[in-house]
This record gives sequence, structure tokens and C-alpha cells, in this order.
Amino acid sequence: MKNYNNKISNLASQISQLDNMILLHDEIHDEVMVQQYKARKTDYLKELLTELLNLNASTPRIHEIIKSIISKLQAATPVVNEQEISQKFKFSLTELEATIEG
Repeated sequence: MKNYNNKISNLASQISQLDNMILLHDEIHDEVMVQQYKARKTDYLKELLTELLNLNASTPRIHEIIKSIISKLQAATPVVNEQEISQKFKFSLTELEATIEG
């Protein structure tokens, strides 16, 4: 059985570290590294979203976190329709709606 708490905590820690690296490289105007760190952050956000959905937990706070992650992902890589969202982020919108609705 997976230990979701450890995995979610590890992902959150990795995302935080990437944010620090993005800020550092942004300050020294190293756009190549900034883009690489942003891409890695996007991958971790997708993985975090998947883990949260797999929890099948239904609390308002988790729903808000899921919505926030989706907003961040859309800002990083805009998509134009629901099918593209499902394909790009590899999760079912129906599954997401069921999770959000509880």
C-alpha cells in the first residue's frame, strides 16, 4: 500500500525547492535554467494533483488545493478544451468532478 502522506509531502517539498531555484536563477537572468525548473515544477504539480485525486478525500480544503493546482497548470501550459485537458494532464475530468462534488 502506498504511503500517500509521504509522497504528497515529498512532492510539496520538491515544488518548494524548485520555487527557490526559479527565484535564484531569475535574479541572475538565467532564462534557460528558469524554464527547465518551471517545466520540472509543472511535472511535480501534475503528479501532486494525481496523488490528491487518488486519495478520494472529500474536504473543502483539498478541493481548493486541487482547484489551485489546476489553475497553476493552466497558467503554465494553457489548454483550450476539456479533451485537451484530460489528455495533457492525464486525468479524467469526470473523475475530477466526482472528487470535487464529493
